[in-house]
Amino acid sequence: MRPGVAQLASRFRTLVALASSLLWLAACSSTPPDIRYRPAESVLEVVTLLRLHRDDDTYRFAPARDYTGKNVYRAALDRLDSLEALYSDKFSTGYLRSEIQFAKGIALERITEYELAAQHFERAAELDSELARDADEAAQICNRLLRASEVILSPDVPMSEVLSYFDAQTRELEELLSDVGVSYHSPVVREEIERSDLRRAHYADARRRLDPRLSAFALQQYQLLLHKHAESKNRNRHLIALADLYSSLSRQYAAGNPPVSLRFDPATFDEYAYSASRLYEAVSQQDGAIEKIEASRKLEAFLAFTLEVHEQKIPR
Repeated sequence: MRPGVAQLASRFRTLVALASSLLWLAACSSTPPDIRYRPAESVLEVVTLLRLHRDDDTYRFAPARDYTGKNVYRAALDRLDSLEALYSDKFSTGYLRSEIQFAKGIALERITEYELAAQHFERAAELDSELARDADEAAQICNRLLRASEVILSPDVPMSEVLSYFDAQTRELEELLSDVGVSYHSPVVREEIERSDLRRAHYADARRRLDPRLSAFALQQYQLLLHKHAESKNRNRHLIALADLYSSLSRQYAAGNPPVSLRFDPATFDEYAYSASRLYEAVSQQDGAIEKIEASRKLEAFLAFTLEVHEQKIPR
């Protein structure tokens, strides 16, 4: 019995679908793997990438990212470790030893691991290679960075001694910045100066929570931080921190002076509130900034708080 037209059409559609599936599978099997996820093929590849980004100004701009989207310095360090483990027999003979140690030192210095960076630079300096002199100089710089970035403070230390400590730390780092001149160490030192200034501002903020009379001092420290590091890639982050401080001061004022009470001074409250909202708004309007969303949400929450305060003070 001959199959009908409908049966022939159904079989034809089945064969076409099967053929399409086989062609799709064949195409998939021949598709090369995504280049982003292949391992590094040689030390030269990793060292070249590091050399390309060695002079990057990471103080003003965010660190570069490699083809996987990772921090280029951290990724290079991980890849060098993987290559050493994979070809341990080859590298145990001393092959490219100075280049690997020097490259690791650069990567470690950029991710603030100064002690480990100094150790790798020192190992490179001990080897008889063209990098020995540069490695010895880099090791000394990393050791100075390590000493200047250490924070050893006790809660019992008087405030005057703590501020003197921060002053000495800043002077030491600024002297180091002058010594390194225009080199690939310069952005690293500038970043460390910024961290020291930020720690000082954080300390002032913590002290004013214990003593409200220090509120003006805390504001001054954050304002100095913004002024001194106006070119920093972290400027938006510092603006949000200052806005958070103004927001905290306005909330503390409203808590200590209820809006319905006679001692509530709208001018004092508005001074804090206006500064906070203005700073949040400034960051929230910067298209492309990663801090934009955070600033927008904080602005919305803070404006809701200020509306509640004014409604208590002046009922509708």
